[in-house]
Amino acid sequence: MLFYLFAALAMVMANKWVLNTTSIPLFFLWSQLFLATLFFIVADFLRFLPSSSHLSFSFTTAKGLVPMVSLNVLSLAFSNFTLKYVDASFYQVARGMVLPFTVLVSFVMLHSRPSLRILISCAVVTLGFFIGVFLDGTALSVKGISFGVASSLITAIHSVVIKQSLNVVGGSALLLSWYTNFLSAVALLPIVVLAGEAPGVLDLLFSPESTLSKNGALSPLWTFCWGSLITVSDFNSLFDLSLNRLV
Repeated sequence: MLFYLFAALAMVMANKWVLNTTSIPLFFLWSQLFLATLFFIVADFLRFLPSSSHLSFSFTTAKGLVPMVSLNVLSLAFSNFTLKYVDASFYQVARGMVLPFTVLVSFVMLHSRPSLRILISCAVVTLGFFIGVFLDGTALSVKGISFGVASSLITAIHSVVIKQSLNVVGGSALLLSWYTNFLSAVALLPIVVLAGEAPGVLDLLFSPESTLSKNGALSPLWTFCWGSLITVSDFNSLFDLSLNRLV
């Protein structure tokens, strides 16, 4: 639990650090997915992964994971946009509907009837969400709150679909994680272009200004690189922890 909390906080702060200095949240997400895929391939080549999780690609398997990958891309993209428009300290408040949405989706899709204690807990969390939104005194962003609620709903659906998708890869959490990162990176790349982030990406990679440091801070390019490395390690840790908890 302590590791999960540390990884989640580090990921939020590193993401916000990068999003404060760049204007390409989708490309930032793509770089995380790409690096995660690359790390999986290197780990498999060096035989760090269990033999039961040897990486292989199957179009049949990929086709069976389309619903989960689609939800994964939407969830992560909306999460990044939430963090872009709200303060880091307000991020979890903006996404505070994950728990009640998860209970609701589990009831609808898995016919899992929640206990009274779970409903009371959800009520407390939901009340805290509305208190944080309307009574905290923090400057609100309608875009940030909207993306946060949408991300919460998609994350709830995604958590249920993950459990079902494990059957597609023979129950291997590591293999599912690799497929998810790889397919999400492939699906997200054209979206980056369609969203109009290509000019921002070119400026970040090739503009002289992106390599210049200001007031002792890292340059935008180095901030982007370090942020990608930090968050991709936390991202996969959280994903694998979630999978293991579901299993």
